[in-house]
Amino acid sequence: MLCRHRRQEGALITLPISILKTLWTRENGSWAISALKSLELRPNANSEPDFYPIESRVELLSEGSFANLHQVMAAVGSTEFLLKQSVLPIVSWKDGDAAIRCVGTGTLISCSGYVMTAAHVLMDPIEAGYGASWSGDGWAMHEDLNFGVLMPIRHPNGIRGTRYLGFEKYWTWGDWKKSPLVHESDRFEYMTDIAVCKIPQQPDEVVHQPLSMSLNPFSIGEEAYSIGYAEMDDIPLTYIDGKLRIAKHRADLFVSIGQVTDIFPLNHVEKAVSAPGPSFTFKAKIPGRMSGAPIFGAAGAIIRGVVSKSWSGERDATGAMLGPAMHLPLDEPGVGGRTLLTLMKDKAEGIGQVFGAGL
Repeated sequence: MLCRHRRQEGALITLPISILKTLWTRENGSWAISALKSLELRPNANSEPDFYPIESRVELLSEGSFANLHQVMAAVGSTEFLLKQSVLPIVSWKDGDAAIRCVGTGTLISCSGYVMTAAHVLMDPIEAGYGASWSGDGWAMHEDLNFGVLMPIRHPNGIRGTRYLGFEKYWTWGDWKKSPLVHESDRFEYMTDIAVCKIPQQPDEVVHQPLSMSLNPFSIGEEAYSIGYAEMDDIPLTYIDGKLRIAKHRADLFVSIGQVTDIFPLNHVEKAVSAPGPSFTFKAKIPGRMSGAPIFGAAGAIIRGVVSKSWSGERDATGAMLGPAMHLPLDEPGVGGRTLLTLMKDKAEGIGQVFGAGL
């Protein structure tokens, strides 16, 4: 077995690391986990030991029987393909643009299509001023803005490609602060740097493959693993007979490993670090486009946070704590009283609950 080490502030990181991957199915109208497997995330040759693209190896999540070929497609494939069903690039472009731009990374957290990312990633169209605006009590995307995720396609008939799934709903938490100064724009003051979005189901009864979340915080000294689309290039767009075609492109997933150095559960009050809301710091390299990426704890078993901020070229990053955000409201017109925690408990959305010591 490959074993490499990097000494980092007195801690010893041993490779390869692993991520707990679930295989979800739809049975008699209910979501169910049919298999669990620990996927090893091995670095490519000549990579940095704590920041690297994933070596692609063929994996089998389950050796059991499958109800259809779509389940087989979700259970068998390269390490990258299996992860790309759950960790997604968040992209945007306006009608008529020549390319798709990756603005961050998101994670599927339910079979029904809930996606988690950083709030500042979701707010990119309005903060950068290219595709959304503030109106009344909220903000809205412009009609010509395409904003969502890219999903890999691997059909039983051999077709491979990429599917775009746009955001149908989205939630951020905070307040708009109006500026009294003419030369300053109004700004959004975040309660937390975690946001939740909703994408549609896939066709052909293909089941979304979420990763599992934790209510528990990191511990100081614990290793944190993040997976995201570091420095992903723009993707050329073409139109054939009026239909959008996404050109072949590279979308490499990178792993970043670092030790948790401090936790700030009351940061929404104390403002101890610049990241909004309950946060933690970890010594990891986090380039652009990895904002919003999941941060795994418990030796890669479960998601405990989301990448919030980093400093270019430095192994110095901040993550938003997931636990407190699980209690924030997911209200919409005519629907109230929901949170990520209530959705997890009622089991209607296919949100995983993983139980065990230290999770």
